[in-house]
Amino acid sequence: KHLQRHALADLFLDINEYNGGTTGLDAYWADVPILSTPVEKFSARYGATFNRGAGLEALTARNSEDYIAVAVQLIKRHGRLRRIRNALHAAKNTSALFDTWRFMKGFEGLLKMQWDVAFKDGGEGGEGHAYHVVRAGAGTSPPPLQY
Repeated sequence: KHLQRHALADLFLDINEYNGGTTGLDAYWADVPILSTPVEKFSARYGATFNRGAGLEALTARNSEDYIAVAVQLIKRHGRLRRIRNALHAAKNTSALFDTWRFMKGFEGLLKMQWDVAFKDGGEGGEGHAYHVVRAGAGTSPPPLQY
């Protein structure tokens, strides 16, 4: 019933201090798009991350004024909101956000890489290893979808 209630909403209005997190993902699974404005806090970047993962970057506002403008525009243009919901539904078959297997394989590869670095040449692991991981192809993602 919880997810069924999400489907009754047209748009998930994310707040910027503490984003929806799991609630936002529940909304996505119910085909409800998230409008978000990220700030520097980690807890305020979930919505933007979900939007990027689903190819819906256009729903990540730059600031509070943009957030309001996009929300008003979507309320007035039901056809655009419907197209966004359809794109979100289609993204479940193609985007990394909904591909648990791909996430698991990537995370598994990251853990293996950390293990290999920490214990290379028979080392004991120890502390002091710093990691900076960049996914192959990062920065070359396709442009946001147009609705």
